[in-house]
Amino acid sequence: MSTASSRSACAELRIPRKGWRLPVEIRSRLIMPFGSLVSEKEAVADLRGSKYSATVGDVVSLSMLENGEQPDLMIYDLRTERKEMSDLAAKLPSLPGKEVFVKNPAGMITPDLVIAIEKALANKNKVKLMVEGEEDLASLVIAALAPFGTRLFYGMPRKGIVSVHVDESVRNKARELIDAMEECN
Repeated sequence: MSTASSRSACAELRIPRKGWRLPVEIRSRLIMPFGSLVSEKEAVADLRGSKYSATVGDVVSLSMLENGEQPDLMIYDLRTERKEMSDLAAKLPSLPGKEVFVKNPAGMITPDLVIAIEKALANKNKVKLMVEGEEDLASLVIAALAPFGTRLFYGMPRKGIVSVHVDESVRNKARELIDAMEECN
């Protein structure tokens, strides 16, 4: 029996003691969207049709909330393009879900971020994950760990929203990129 669509089907990552650092030479590989670039309306429809949903980034998280949808997992840092996201900050206290805080410097994936995402993916309740530092690379972690069928959304600055349907191909691409990062030991 396949458990690919259940939350218990989360994958695992071997986490270096101090995490990973994104080397300059692979940054360009992250510019291409992992999924499809979609309109806000299409993203909301994708979220509504998903069994489990995750947003990474303040603007895409706020867009979903303003359309009456709260993702199962929201990852944000309350900043976008170095500006405060007070609109999102104002909405968070009234939203259901466990609040989790983690530090994750820019250009890194820390063990704390991976562990927080693993726990969130296994949680049956909604999770609001606040990152002190930068949350951008959390999309790779979700793509590498989330159960198949998860719908992941993240923003492409000045382009729109990327909608990713996590499947084996997406998981493998995410793991390849993580494996290409430098281990911080």
